[in-house]
Amino acid sequence: MKTEFPTASFLSASLLAAAAFAAALLGTGVPAFAGEKEARIPFSDLNLSTTRGADVLDVRIDQAARDLCRDARRPGGRISDRAWCQAAVRAEVMRQLPLAAQRDYAVARLPRIDL
Repeated sequence: MKTEFPTASFLSASLLAAAAFAAALLGTGVPAFAGEKEARIPFSDLNLSTTRGADVLDVRIDQAARDLCRDARRPGGRISDRAWCQAAVRAEVMRQLPLAAQRDYAVARLPRIDL
């Protein structure tokens, strides 16, 4: 069954939003990035309750995170930390997914046991 979300056909992953999210986790209010970058990640064409649909969303998120996280630094840090940034972008995208889509995605990610 394909899940449709007509009011939001894409997610917007913002590097600044990801930095704010991560800064909150780290207990600092210092923005990590001077300028805001944004990526739109379409998902309305995917059935997130299937492994294939969840895999395609993961690929789209990973691509957006790679694009957004060039030269990313943690708040207060001086060296590049792309892995931290990519994790923050993924967390922000998942936060923005509608609850039904989050549920479908989680179900698709459950381990399957063949009996």
